[in-house]
Amino acid sequence: TQGLRRCVEEIVFSYTYPRLDMEVSKHMNHLLKAPFCIHPKTGRVCVPIDPNNCEDFDPTAVPTLSQLLGELNAARMQIDSENDWERTSLEKYIRFFRTSFLQPMLKACKEELETAYSAKLQQSKNTLSW
Repeated sequence: TQGLRRCVEEIVFSYTYPRLDMEVSKHMNHLLKAPFCIHPKTGRVCVPIDPNNCEDFDPTAVPTLSQLLGELNAARMQIDSENDWERTSLEKYIRFFRTSFLQPMLKACKEELETAYSAKLQQSKNTLSW
């Protein structure tokens, strides 16, 4: 059953693998553009980096797909968790992505919605004045 499970996993990965432009995959001068996608030849994960510390970034030290699978398999044997990613080498990259991109974007979206709502509310008050 181990071989069958492995086969199913490979089929799932082949159909859910991020699709990139062929030129991006063929040439070294292209950067992967989506965070957390997998490079087709190296198996390395595209991770977000802090632009303030980009000179310290080592692209050969990023996690690989096989490394992550090993970490997840080892983590499952210890403790079952909703956030398995917290026990992998992707944790620091996911946390950085959340704090430097997702949370500020969410805050900006909320502020934009609140501003639009306030403007509509003020506009409706002005049109209802007797």
